[in-house]
Amino acid sequence: MEWFHFQIGWLNVWILALVFNIAPGLISMGSRRKAGLKRQVVSPPMSKVERVVYYLLFMSPPFVMFFYTIFVPFTTNAALLGVGLALFVIGLVLYLKQVWDYATAPPDELITHGIFRISRNPGYFGQTLVYLGMGLAGGSWLIVAFTVYWFISYQWAATLEERFCAERWPDEFAEYKRKVAKNFLFF
Repeated sequence: MEWFHFQIGWLNVWILALVFNIAPGLISMGSRRKAGLKRQVVSPPMSKVERVVYYLLFMSPPFVMFFYTIFVPFTTNAALLGVGLALFVIGLVLYLKQVWDYATAPPDELITHGIFRISRNPGYFGQTLVYLGMGLAGGSWLIVAFTVYWFISYQWAATLEERFCAERWPDEFAEYKRKVAKNFLFF
């Protein structure tokens, strides 16, 4: 494991980042799913300060991290590579299932079906596993550190989204929140 990598190559971690960024678009093909996905790209209502923090400290860092993956070769450590790729695949499956459930849900309903039955934030949790997998597969402490940052920052971002849900569907969201964990089955 290293902190900084600066080796441009064809077999670098950018391949995983590309898969992660292209796959949701493939799932959203079709007019019905596009309508369902429309709300996924809409930010929750926020104050001006929250909006600055949201875009500057939450939405921007993943783009910087993905750019950095261009310079991170896959590790030669078989154990790290294997664990990293496994976490990447698990995270990608969780994330894509969340995208599918979001895309196929009626636009004006609280989503409580599919993977949302076991997590209120399955996409964020899946992204965390994707980032951790990329960090391990590349032997990059910097990407692993980013993953920790992402996990902490999405806890805050999720509170903004949950505030919106509580205002829009007060009774239904209160019951859903009581039954379903914020991150996954156990926390």
